[in-house]
Amino acid sequence: MSKTNLVRASRDGDQFHYLWAARRCLLLISPTASLKAITIEGPSLSETDAEEHVTTGEELIDVGEYYGSESLEDATLIRYIQVKHSTVRTDKVWTPSELEKTFRGFAERYKALQQHLRTVDLNSKLEFWFISNRPISTDFLEAIHDAAEDVPARHVNDLKKLEQFTSLSGTALASFCKRLCLEGNQEGLWDQQNLLAQDVSYYLVDVDVDAPVQLKELVTKKALSASADNPAITRMDVLRALKTDESRIFPAPCLIRDIENVLPREQEPEIFQAIVQANGIPIIVHASGGVGKSVFATRIKLGLPAASLSLLYDCFGNGQYRSASGYRHRHKDALVQITNELAAKGLCHLLIPSPYAEPSAYVRAFIYRLRQSIASLRSKNPQALLCIIIDAADNAQMAAEEIGEARAFVRDLIREQLPAGVRLVALCRTHRQEYLDPPPETLRLELHPFNRTETASYLRQVFTDATEQDVDEFHRLSSQNPRVQALALSRKAPLSEILRALGPNPTTAEDTIGNLLDASVARLRDAVGAVEKTQIDKICAGLAALRPLIPLSVLA
Repeated sequence: MSKTNLVRASRDGDQFHYLWAARRCLLLISPTASLKAITIEGPSLSETDAEEHVTTGEELIDVGEYYGSESLEDATLIRYIQVKHSTVRTDKVWTPSELEKTFRGFAERYKALQQHLRTVDLNSKLEFWFISNRPISTDFLEAIHDAAEDVPARHVNDLKKLEQFTSLSGTALASFCKRLCLEGNQEGLWDQQNLLAQDVSYYLVDVDVDAPVQLKELVTKKALSASADNPAITRMDVLRALKTDESRIFPAPCLIRDIENVLPREQEPEIFQAIVQANGIPIIVHASGGVGKSVFATRIKLGLPAASLSLLYDCFGNGQYRSASGYRHRHKDALVQITNELAAKGLCHLLIPSPYAEPSAYVRAFIYRLRQSIASLRSKNPQALLCIIIDAADNAQMAAEEIGEARAFVRDLIREQLPAGVRLVALCRTHRQEYLDPPPETLRLELHPFNRTETASYLRQVFTDATEQDVDEFHRLSSQNPRVQALALSRKAPLSEILRALGPNPTTAEDTIGNLLDASVARLRDAVGAVEKTQIDKICAGLAALRPLIPLSVLA
């Protein structure tokens, strides 16, 4: 082989190294992985204090993987990996003598780290890997196995070479060999390139030929002298290479909180059963304002079979859904949030959004991940269900139309054929059901206001001595509406005063909120005196004109 071809083969080895490392970098963005950093060309500089840095054997480390922490003391696992590629001798078996330098260097680093950190059990957290596209001698692999298990050697000569290379024997050699992992017959250079593109595509919404290139470029830069002081690649680095960040991975977290001491609704068993049995069709749970749709949404999980999972998506977001910085109706917000919450539970691949992907691409990627998720759940229980719950679905479509968009994500999702075992439950106000444009076969379930028994139970959570007449009055004057009742009881006044405030005619949710606001404003105007009453009136007028949840600093 000419000298020029030797150089080319060396470059092939570098590219193999970078491509293989780039694929490993994708582990950093797995929500369930404890991998914190990957280093290129050497160990992490954060292993120890700068003045105590262990340099022995570091020239053999092509890739370092740090789980839990980059610190030797705090890490749960550290892998030192050497990567070797051959362009010409792809079928030639690695012999023990060819691996002497690798084993000698690994053993020296192993001993140096043990000497440096005497108080830390490194045997539980160190691994030494050798990766190559060439095969590795079977006899030598068996010799390593026998030494690790401390059993009679099947290949005595190979055991002697192992002892010679490492300068270890007996128990010390067994401990070292337990830390070894040799993997030959890896895919070659061009296969690694294709595999990187395939691996990256699992995380993307749509095809992006630039993404694997950028990820490999990240690894290449970390191999250069300019990165000698910072050879580590972190989760943030990988996300940036893929043109995203943490805020785009979870763009619309649920702001609905579980409420303590929730009163179970008498309808719950009936509706839960209907949801479980509604195979292959979407479900709309509807009710008027204040009846408790959001609270009910948090309780659907209680009616699902064992090993099932429910995931609640919040379209309202405490009123932020109409804010440009808080949109929740778009496919790239809702479907990315739901998918990545599933990914965080280890059920599917992460979904990385793209600024150029069409809504249809998000739907396709979402359906694929639903298949992954339900398959994972049903591996534990064949009857398990995955229930995707969309609260305030009508608000999502209203937000879309307000800014001139025809369809919110829920309109497209409700017409998709979802995988078997997946349930889609959308909650909305009764008179807004058609905002969702549901197909004719949609199962529509109405959540009713409190019946008298429920009102009595709820009232007596606060007023244990409430009479039957009190219950009748509270039930009638509150229009059987749970939100009206909750707001009334939140005043922490005597029951007689609460009933007077609700009467004499039945009160709607809007009436109650308005009355409470009027009373609060009146008390405030009285407290500030004549000088500042005008300012209070101006503030109220400004608040009335602005969208929900506008910060007071903006109004000021």
